[in-house]
Amino acid sequence: MNALYVIHKYFEIKDGKKPSHPITVIFGAKAAPAYVIAKDIIHLILCLQELVNNDPEVSPYLKVVMVENYNVTLAEKLIPAADIHEQISLASKEASGTSNMKFMLNGAVAVGTMDGANVEMHQFVGDDNIYIFGESSETVIERYKKADYVSRDYYEEDEDIQRAVDFIVSEEMMAVGCKENLERLYKELLNKDWFMTFPDFKDYVKTKERMYADYEDRMAWAKKMLVNISKAGFFSSDRTIAQYNDEIWHL
Repeated sequence: MNALYVIHKYFEIKDGKKPSHPITVIFGAKAAPAYVIAKDIIHLILCLQELVNNDPEVSPYLKVVMVENYNVTLAEKLIPAADIHEQISLASKEASGTSNMKFMLNGAVAVGTMDGANVEMHQFVGDDNIYIFGESSETVIERYKKADYVSRDYYEEDEDIQRAVDFIVSEEMMAVGCKENLERLYKELLNKDWFMTFPDFKDYVKTKERMYADYEDRMAWAKKMLVNISKAGFFSSDRTIAQYNDEIWHL
């Protein structure tokens, strides 16, 4: 989702629509040896890093950073430095880990789906201090149940999705990447898209643009950060362990 957004933003800058503040998109990711599609996504991000950062027309406004061997040591530096963090796992997958809580405690504002800890974060900070997008868990579960999701339909009906996805196998990307990896990911999105990227994409783009616009008001943004910091106490280990003990362990 975020990689497709980078492509979308790349085209906007090429078309003359430049962001008010330079945007740096930082990815930290690893993949299990057998998780082919995850490795293809990482390959795509590395290609975008190469392409975007070496384009003199785009690089003053957009940077892509794929952190090598992302780990706790690097997280200790990156998390306190972030203004925005993305928790964009598909609703109902419960894929969020603990990093969203660490970002929250350090004052970064989240853009995310209603999945995992995002639900509780939203409950505590309110609508004004988190940016929620995407379909509900109920909708996603129903799609899986009916098996009626066809990614190609979204591709054919949305020019932004079509342009971003086609760019994966464009001449520019092929020049810096591996044809096998890029084509496999392209086909995966068009023919399967198991994590339903396309239905949420338009709302994701709209929400991020609203987020960047709000960022221009530095005092209002600082307030959002302070609200997040002040409400992060719910996720403390003391409270969590006590609740687990009361409800599950009964030690």
